Amino acid sequence: MLNQVVTKLVLLQDFLDNSRNQCEVKVKVFNIYKISIVSVLLATPLCVFPLRILAQTSNAEQPAVILNSGSTNTCNYRIRVLPSGKATYTVCNRKGAGEIKVNTATKFFNDISAAKPLSKLPYKPCGKSVSFGTSTQVRYQGQKSPDVSCPSNDLRVTNLYDDAKNVQQELNFSTAKNQLSN
Repeated sequence: MLNQVVTKLVLLQDFLDNSRNQCEVKVKVFNIYKISIVSVLLATPLCVFPLRILAQTSNAEQPAVILNSGSTNTCNYRIRVLPSGKATYTVCNRKGAGEIKVNTATKFFNDISAAKPLSKLPYKPCGKSVSFGTSTQVRYQGQKSPDVSCPSNDLRVTNLYDDAKNVQQELNFSTAKNQLSN
């Protein structure tokens, strides 16, 4: 009988030791999870904050695009302008890059903002020469203007056309088809 009691006490002691070890393991695992959860909670704002800044600044560096149809005597062109003044262009399927004055870029983007939504700008078709007539559009953030090269009583249209001409002139590329053979 004493042997049975001793055996049961030994088994009980083993059980208690195993239970204590399992509890210690569970506490350690819980502490690791607790540390992991705390780390994630602390790191989340560090990850989200830069994304919010990125989301806020990405619009500031979205390009505006000037499209000119070209004519019988001139090449069509496409100019991609950033608010910083950096620009790339394609004229008669030739690519180039340059920079315009920051003041010119700032005025252009301010005029775009004042003209939004671009698709709602007034448009009155105008007669154009077959040889020299072109059309000019401005695109920005998924919006597209009508042809801004036709005379308009609306200052927003006139400003966009003047801006487009100034950007092209500052990039100093030729649209003449006969000069491409050089």
